[in-house]
Amino acid sequence: MSKQTPTIQTPSPMPFGKYKPFTPIALPDRTWPGAVITQAPIWCSVDLRDGNQALIEPMDAERKRRMFTALVEMGFKEIEVGF
Repeated sequence: MSKQTPTIQTPSPMPFGKYKPFTPIALPDRTWPGAVITQAPIWCSVDLRDGNQALIEPMDAERKRRMFTALVEMGFKEIEVGF
């Protein structure tokens, strides 16, 4: 049996230069459609969301709250919460 060396994944920048900016639509009665994004958003992993997709016994609301509190106390700045 041969040993394989694990491949280290290196992050790559978002290739935003290859995308054309969205042409704004004139909707004078609303303010948010005129907003323009000037930089790429922050990307984060959302593959497990609140964890229920990976658990045999899904978490109840109280356990989710405790998990959220623990993540905040650990210093996480961005937490996606699913309902």
